[in-house]
Amino acid sequence: MADTLTLPENTATQRQCRIEEAFDPGFIELLKLVPRNPHVRALILKFTGKMPGPECETFEQIKDWVEFNCRQCLRKPAGRPARDREADGIAINVDFSETEYGRADYSVPRSGSDEFRIGAGDLLAIIQETIADGDGLNELVDAIASQIDGDARNQCDPNMEDSGDYDYSDHEATDSDNGEIDYSREEIRNAVLRFVRERHPELAAEL
Repeated sequence: MADTLTLPENTATQRQCRIEEAFDPGFIELLKLVPRNPHVRALILKFTGKMPGPECETFEQIKDWVEFNCRQCLRKPAGRPARDREADGIAINVDFSETEYGRADYSVPRSGSDEFRIGAGDLLAIIQETIADGDGLNELVDAIASQIDGDARNQCDPNMEDSGDYDYSDHEATDSDNGEIDYSREEIRNAVLRFVRERHPELAAEL
């Protein structure tokens, strides 16, 4: 018979969730294979915010520990406070994607989105510089796109969320790889034209 978990003092006496509500099927299979692996346990801590004690050596013991100590914990990022959305400059929606690699030989794709904001003063300076160079709207969109490419990962906080299954395989462990961003140049064009027409109509004819 499999060992059973002796609940420590002050631990809930009723199950808080099922293990299937806490982890995806691939990770549960990994737990069954190597329940004592320290890297696997580190993932339990990452997913639940808690670490099973050394007395949890078998899969059944870890299963009991999870179901008694963790509520449904499939991760959903907390909502962020709404930003001030006054008509000050422009905001371009940027989609982010990357693949995380971990020491337990797994990878998982992630994605998220956030607004890349350019303040009214900075945007006006870019517009004026573009016009002074004899360029037009296409070059202005290129200039803003270059700024997004260079600064979006530092400025934005997209709350990256897992967007696929965990892939357990053998590859080098790094923090992340294949990071990409995506956005609409048409959205940039429309936002700039709206800004110029509403704030600086004298410049509209020069773009």
